[in-house]
Amino acid sequence: MEEQHMDLFETADIVIYIKGKGVVVKEKSLLAYDMISKKVVAVGNDAEDMIKNPQENIKVISPLRRGMIADYVAAVELLRFLFIKAWGKKPLIKQPVSLCVPKEITDVEKKAFLDALYQSGAKELFITDIPMEQLLRELPNLPKNWQNVKTFISITKEKPECYIAEQIEEMLRYAGQEGIARERVKEIFFEKVEAK
Repeated sequence: MEEQHMDLFETADIVIYIKGKGVVVKEKSLLAYDMISKKVVAVGNDAEDMIKNPQENIKVISPLRRGMIADYVAAVELLRFLFIKAWGKKPLIKQPVSLCVPKEITDVEKKAFLDALYQSGAKELFITDIPMEQLLRELPNLPKNWQNVKTFISITKEKPECYIAEQIEEMLRYAGQEGIARERVKEIFFEKVEAK
């Protein structure tokens, strides 16, 4: 189970806010599944707990990386479970949803999020790169169709240091597979840093 840690350095934070209730979900973008049955066994913070107590045949992954979708199928499952958690049950009627994403997200990445949210249970979708707190303040001044939105989702990427740590871990894993000692990796790293 040691290898799964490579997948976890760069989770995104997912916050779901519902009008009249406030923040109802604040979870890591993690999903744990049984590698034999392929069934989801935990999501979000519950999946994060499974990293600390690894179980045989259970793999924990992060479908969102750098605040964007890295694994579409797993992202749909993660969002579906978080929707159910937010509403307390699977909504009978699909909900209009507003999604707040990182500013540097591309149109292709926005489309992936929109598709995943439709698959997860959203009806009408509004996507913006305005932070959720600011969006909620500005909501009364937004066009009328925004007034029907009751569910707001914020996806924030991790700090850049997390991404760097993830890449270093990946390099160390690769070096180990190739029989290169960690000390030699450090030497190469510092050679490159000092050469810049």
